[in-house]
Amino acid sequence: MLHTIPFIALVTIFAASVLRGEAIRRKSGDRAWAFASSKGKQRLAGLAFAASIAVLAIAGGVVAKDGRGEFPAIAAMLSGSGAAIVIVAQIQMGRAWRVGVRHGDAPLFIRHGLFRFSRNPIFVGMMMIGLGVALNTSLWWVWLAWLAFVAACHVQVQIEEAHLHASFGDAYRAFVQSVPRWIGIAR
Repeated sequence: MLHTIPFIALVTIFAASVLRGEAIRRKSGDRAWAFASSKGKQRLAGLAFAASIAVLAIAGGVVAKDGRGEFPAIAAMLSGSGAAIVIVAQIQMGRAWRVGVRHGDAPLFIRHGLFRFSRNPIFVGMMMIGLGVALNTSLWWVWLAWLAFVAACHVQVQIEEAHLHASFGDAYRAFVQSVPRWIGIAR
């Protein structure tokens, strides 16, 4: 049973993201899926996200079906915790939640909840899920997919931070100085 949790966590956050995006669209008219219209570096990051998530999902699904995970308890704990972090952070972001960045589209940035410990808790949670899948499969190509996912997260965070700096100026600079990019205790 534990060997299925990484795959279930991945499917759960995908479904939660789709539902969250649709809820934002219905409530505010905003489209949360900015990757679809992205260009340049963000387009490449989006493609890397999609490809690596597909590989992680396939590998996670195979392990879930076969019933043999390598480190099922650790993988389950990482993935389950990661999914909880992603869903809570999505809810805490409210209408500010986006997948990608669009020029001129920055309704607000979030400073409460999980965002007191990480400027990017959604990415942290997603990396935890991917790490759980990679640990569960122990296949070199799944580890490569996870590393590609982490690299795509890093690129996307740089894009988002530049966008937030441009949109919110000194208020965002103060936030950056007080809250770590990935995880830690607020200063």
